[in-house]
Amino acid sequence: MVSLETFLSELLESVQSIGPEFVDVATRDPLAGILVLFGALFVLVAVGVLGVLTLGAIVDLVTPSRSGRTHPPGAR
Repeated sequence: MVSLETFLSELLESVQSIGPEFVDVATRDPLAGILVLFGALFVLVAVGVLGVLTLGAIVDLVTPSRSGRTHPPGAR
């Protein structure tokens, strides 16, 4: 059975070694570089949208909810 420490260590090592692999693939021809950039853009947009939705859910969770609108006394 793999321990959590071993798993995290191997994960960090693989993340560090993947950077040069992407550079190697992206510099083979211009189309590959464009595809890598668009892939990164799609991932960043998806992560950003998920982050905004998560932040909105957290803010909604901690702010008090209003049961209804109240009209000012002089509005009638």
